[in-house]
Amino acid sequence: MASPLDIIKKEKQELRIPKTLELANNLFQAFIKNNNVVGLKLCLVLSGAKNKIHYDDELQATFEVDSLCKIMQVTRKELSMNMKKILKIHFTFVDAEGGRGMTVPIHTYNYKANNKHIVIGVSAPAKKLFTELGKGGYSFSKANANNLMGLKHKHSIRMQLLLEQINDFSDDVAKRRRFTLEELNGYFGVNYSNYYEFERKILKPVKEEIDSSSTLTFIYEFKDEASGTGRPKIKEVVIDLVEQKKVQGSLF
Repeated sequence: MASPLDIIKKEKQELRIPKTLELANNLFQAFIKNNNVVGLKLCLVLSGAKNKIHYDDELQATFEVDSLCKIMQVTRKELSMNMKKILKIHFTFVDAEGGRGMTVPIHTYNYKANNKHIVIGVSAPAKKLFTELGKGGYSFSKANANNLMGLKHKHSIRMQLLLEQINDFSDDVAKRRRFTLEELNGYFGVNYSNYYEFERKILKPVKEEIDSSSTLTFIYEFKDEASGTGRPKIKEVVIDLVEQKKVQGSLF
C-alpha cells in the first residue's frame, strides 16, 4: 500500500483538471448563494480532478497546498481564510432511491507538515456528486476551467456559466439570451428596481472582470417597448456572446 507521502507526491504530479468542468447545480447554488467563491473552486477541483484524487477510508484527501492554490488561482491566505466558511455550507440532495437529505459537502480540514499539506474530508453524498456526476441524474453546469478559475466574484461566475450555456447553442441560431428585469434579478439572486441600477451594480462590473479573465465575454443592449410619447420604457436586455482570442488582462 502506498504511503501518505507517496500519495502526496503523486497528487502533486497528477493534479490536473480538464478544460471543461462539470459541477452539480445544487452544489453550485449552495456556494454562490453564500458568496463562497473559494469553496466553489474547491468543489470544481474535486469534481474535475476526480480520477486523480485519492480518498482514504474516512473520505479524506491530502493535497499539497501550493499545488491546490495554483490550480484554484487563489493565494494561500485566501484558501486559509475561507476554509472555516467552506465548512458551513450545506446543500440538499436526492439519493438513488428518491430519498431527500441534506449534507455539508466539505466538513473537515487539517493542515499538516508545517502547512505544506492540507487534508480535506468530504461527505459520502458529496463524493458521489464529485465522482459520479453523470450517473446520478443530477442537473449540472459545464464551464471552461481557465475562464472560471480566474474569476473572483460570484456574479461574474454566474454570468460565466450563463455564457457557457449560450456557447453550447447550435451554430444555426444566434448565440444570445433575452432577459426581463425580473428574470435577471432571479438568476443573479438580487432585487434591483430598474434596469439602470442593475447595469451599474451587475452588468458593468461583471463585464469588466470577465473581459480581463475569460475567452468568453459578452455585449448587452437594452430593448425598448414601442410607445407613442415620453421616455421609452425598457422591456428587456439582450446579451450576446463574444469570443475573445486574446484575454484583455493577459500579458501574452
